Amino acid sequence: MQKFVDRHGRVWIVDIDNTTLRRVKTLTGVRLLDAVDGDLIPQMTQDFLLLGEVLFAVCKPQADKDNVDQEAFESGLSGDCLTEARNALVEALLDFLPEDQRRLLSKAVTHQREVTARGMEMLHRKLDDPTMADRMVEELEANLEVPGLNGKSVTSPASSASTPDR
Repeated sequence: MQKFVDRHGRVWIVDIDNTTLRRVKTLTGVRLLDAVDGDLIPQMTQDFLLLGEVLFAVCKPQADKDNVDQEAFESGLSGDCLTEARNALVEALLDFLPEDQRRLLSKAVTHQREVTARGMEMLHRKLDDPTMADRMVEELEANLEVPGLNGKSVTSPASSASTPDR
């Protein structure tokens, strides 16, 4: 069994079995097994609302016992505990799966983490570029240039046909 601590200090047990799979699908429409050959892990990495809904469905028996509704549960999900909770969910899913599927999901998770890490490195490099602000301002100025309002004279081509008098 896996666990995570929310920002209110509550410890949540993340355990997956067939009953959990059914409950998650019923409450959220999400098939947890889509994590094996689908894009569920990347979706939950980017969509914290989806992650919160899935986690609540997984932890619902404990939440019911502790009288914690979905809103109160999800209010505990922010900051680093989101990563901890997602990792607990993935590890619990790995614990549930048979060996062949466990190896597939483990490889997919490893690749997803590598892609995420590389993407973050790339974003940090871009944001650390001292010329980035200047380039953004130049692009903004170029997009805001309106003929006739930026001091440049713009001449319209003359009409080739005359307009008849009425």
